[in-house]
Amino acid sequence: MEQHSLIIMAYIVVQVALAVHVLMSRHGEPQSAMLWLLMILLMPGAGILLYMFFGFNRVRSKTIAIAQSMHELQLEREAYFKEKYCKFSEVFAEYIINEPPADESNYALDRLLPHDALRVGGNRVELLRDGVSAYAQMLREIKNAKSTINLQSFIISNDLISRVIFDALEERARAGVAVKVIYDGFGSIKAYFGHFFHRYTRNRLENFEIRAFSPLNIFTPWRIQMRNHRKLMIVDGRIAFTGGINISDDNVANILKRPKTRHIHDLHCRITGPAVSEFQMAFLRDWVFAASTHLTDVIKPEYFPAPQRTGKAIIRVVSSGPGQYDSASMDVFFTAAATARKKLWIMSPYFVPDQTFVKALTMAAARGVDVKVIVPKLNNHFYVDWAAQSLYRTFLAGGVKIYSRRGAFSHAKAMLVDDQWSLMGSSNCDVRSFRLNYELDFCTWQSDFIDELRHQFQDELENSDEIMLEKVMNKSFSRKFVENLCALLTPIL
Repeated sequence: MEQHSLIIMAYIVVQVALAVHVLMSRHGEPQSAMLWLLMILLMPGAGILLYMFFGFNRVRSKTIAIAQSMHELQLEREAYFKEKYCKFSEVFAEYIINEPPADESNYALDRLLPHDALRVGGNRVELLRDGVSAYAQMLREIKNAKSTINLQSFIISNDLISRVIFDALEERARAGVAVKVIYDGFGSIKAYFGHFFHRYTRNRLENFEIRAFSPLNIFTPWRIQMRNHRKLMIVDGRIAFTGGINISDDNVANILKRPKTRHIHDLHCRITGPAVSEFQMAFLRDWVFAASTHLTDVIKPEYFPAPQRTGKAIIRVVSSGPGQYDSASMDVFFTAAATARKKLWIMSPYFVPDQTFVKALTMAAARGVDVKVIVPKLNNHFYVDWAAQSLYRTFLAGGVKIYSRRGAFSHAKAMLVDDQWSLMGSSNCDVRSFRLNYELDFCTWQSDFIDELRHQFQDELENSDEIMLEKVMNKSFSRKFVENLCALLTPIL
């Protein structure tokens, strides 16, 4: 009996301790805090375990370490470039746009984003549709690489396309090209437990290094929240590939004749010009953290060749994530909603923003802005889809138009504002991308790419069905109940 009482008392102490932790660490997120408090107090055992895995903000302590590392890295970068790469810095400075912006969007972004989120001119951006197009160009550049290849991806699968790409990387490493790869411990969990990475590290090739951004560990379950969602490849410091495409057979499932439910429609970009050096720095920041090293230990002249003008596009690279630039992705979305005058078009596979952004979009629609959101009709995470649908009533009643894209699951992520500027990259329009994930996006101005992306949006709309308010309102009580239940999980989806 006494032992039983001690167990109960210990359980209560843990509950109270976690409740205090929730209140102290989530004081700025009342909805999230209330959800976790209810789960901890009303779900015996399960609530505590869920909080340990998904909510326990030991990420904060890691975030502080990353923030300190970021500060040190920035100092290292400035000192190193001034001493070693002064010629590069002088040429690169010619492409940095320092004039006060005439448009509201850049005026706001200059103040909201960190000072090193520069506007860089002289670039070319090419839109790549689906994995067939993206992988073909990526493989071509890998095979033509002369000095360096840096690759990172949220998902690297243990499948055919991953083997093809990694075999090509290994071949270039054997030829003397320095190859570095970062994968996410959670997103690439199947490849990790399938010993995929071990196949390429067991040979101990000096030029082929692979690191997990945040390795999974049963003793640190909260690291599951530190997801590096970025997709990026830089070849010879001159060509960057980035966007939404992971490395998986699912992106070429139509060619491999896989079931239609596994097909993924997605968008990626090929970028050349001076802004590639900013993507390179984004990768090196992650590598310094993943490899527990210093910038001066990994940087080399081949990473930063002399910048060359390749087009007219102005690019601003936006890195976002805890300890780096916490709310950068969210700030761009809010800037778009606040400054759009005629058009704000968004496509996102996981459209579960918080209530503040819901209000921002409906306010934009109330100003007369044409606000359109494209979501997939077939979603690979049903609970995210249902949570998103719980918001449709508010959006549609507020004048926001929502379209459901037919066909394969659409993983495409993009935003177009007034046909003047755009956002593309890894960020979804959801709370996880806004506050939890490490994301990599880029904004573009003054480029033919804007017209190309506008045509892509029009193509997506032609393959979509508009969702009508009447149909949403006529859903059954049980369906509305389930959607609202899933919506409670918005803070962690």
